[in-house]
Amino acid sequence: MKIILAVWTALVLSFGGAAQAAGIKSPGIDHVGVTVPSLEQAKAFFASTFGCEAVTQIGPFDMKPHAESVTLAMIRCGSGANIELFEYKNANGSTVMPKMEDVGAAHIAFYTDDVQAGVAYLKSKGITILGEPMVMTSGDTAGETWVHFLSPWGSELELVGYPKGKAYEKTSKRKLWNPKHPAN
Repeated sequence: MKIILAVWTALVLSFGGAAQAAGIKSPGIDHVGVTVPSLEQAKAFFASTFGCEAVTQIGPFDMKPHAESVTLAMIRCGSGANIELFEYKNANGSTVMPKMEDVGAAHIAFYTDDVQAGVAYLKSKGITILGEPMVMTSGDTAGETWVHFLSPWGSELELVGYPKGKAYEKTSKRKLWNPKHPAN
């Protein structure tokens, strides 16, 4: 019986079952939600910059006492997770953008094979780039290049690329999402 249990455990672990052993079994991230000051501006920015496509839109819905109303749009960007955009009218929330070091702050990273060309494009559109692209030459993420930038409304976003992969992929059985193999 111990041998059967050991073989079963080894099989489960080899197929990545350990990550799903407890809690809710989920095949992946469906969407990331982002509050924006203007739904139309955000949809246009994501469409013209990254080729994202608005797929659904609902609302406005009454949100009293938190806001007059909220309208939501779901956009699709390539083979990654969807982005849900929220536009609140006359909301009670803060209009100050959180800094990256603030608890609860987040960003969306868009993959590109050519971060340098992406930076040049963003600059040509008047987008603020935050520093120079960081080229990772050692450690688990060797082979990756990334840079942060600001959306037109001030949210921090990221361009990231690793067209030849990352160093950890040579030794790890478990792989992170990769646009060349999105289901792995």
